[in-house]
Amino acid sequence: MKNFGKELKDDFVIESGYTCVNHSSFGYIPKCVLQSRIDNYRKFLENPDSFARYIIPKQSPIVRKTAAEFLNANFNQCFFSNNSAESMNSIIKNLGLTDKDTILYLNIAYPMVKNVIKYMNTHFNVNTCMIDLKVEDLKKEIILQYIEENMKTKKITVAILDNISSFPSLKLPIKEFVELCKKYDVISIIDGAHGAGIREINLKELDPDFFFTNLNKWAFCPCSVNLLYVKEKYLNLIHNNTISVFYGAGIEKEFEYYGTRDASIILSVIDGINYINSFGLKQIIEYCENLAWEGSNLVAKIWQTELLVQDQSMHSAMVNVLVPHKDHPYIMDCQKICFEKYNVFIVLYEFDGRSWARFSASIYNCLEDYEYAAKQFLNVLKNEG
Repeated sequence: MKNFGKELKDDFVIESGYTCVNHSSFGYIPKCVLQSRIDNYRKFLENPDSFARYIIPKQSPIVRKTAAEFLNANFNQCFFSNNSAESMNSIIKNLGLTDKDTILYLNIAYPMVKNVIKYMNTHFNVNTCMIDLKVEDLKKEIILQYIEENMKTKKITVAILDNISSFPSLKLPIKEFVELCKKYDVISIIDGAHGAGIREINLKELDPDFFFTNLNKWAFCPCSVNLLYVKEKYLNLIHNNTISVFYGAGIEKEFEYYGTRDASIILSVIDGINYINSFGLKQIIEYCENLAWEGSNLVAKIWQTELLVQDQSMHSAMVNVLVPHKDHPYIMDCQKICFEKYNVFIVLYEFDGRSWARFSASIYNCLEDYEYAAKQFLNVLKNEG
């Protein structure tokens, strides 16, 4: 078996010459997973009647069981959607929320989540409560303190927290969050878009009301596969956000088929999870977290800046580094130039009035990737300025 690092890169479907320090946005897949994906897709195209009507209904429970076991959940509470947005909409639009209800969330929630909440506020007059975090607030105990203060003083109906946030990227205290939700009788939703494959998830132990996770980001599956977990008491309440022919036939049928699409994609879940299991999830997480930390510290040294958060326990396989420039529009221009000239893409965003870069690590990465990315981006920043 090959070792983690550059030795594994040839096993992945990555454009030749491209330095990838952004596995986290879309994920990259092993060539063996792609081959199975192509084979399954061909079978679907060769006889879609057979595949959609007979093969998928037979295979879907097997795939769901595989994914459920990976997350230590009951398979009859796990369903597949195309992406996190689809899962989030399916949850929030079926809770019967009105102007008497309030949704609690953080300002670092993903834009999709914020927009779904905005939609509920605009169309159903649902109240919103956003906790506005600054750099100095990015500590587990402070975040939990703000959440509890709002649950104590306001009538919160639903609360949403990232498993690992995107911008900035931080490993958030989901276990304590779910406990607070239970204490104050609040419906808990965990946005685990960054979840399966990047952090050990035990849904039976965590016991949230809702949880969803992309399997393409860190579980080595192709886009678009998302797993939605629903607590048992909500199974008869939740419907697929796309109303189709099986509406009212039960949540299992509604998520198994909701219109014409590539029915073969979910079979890749087994291939991705098998690939993870061939190395061991704990070993993968340890390598990626350590490399992301070491690589980002190297970037900060080259840029002569700092990490957003110094507490390593709050970092996953994604770490945030301060960009050595204050003009964000200019920095974004440099992002495109760096990609075009040096074939490396740096994820950039603004938080609390400053510009940050998010670096991620997968098992095919090595320290040289971050050195190259940091030096080339710094070169663009200086030369273009």
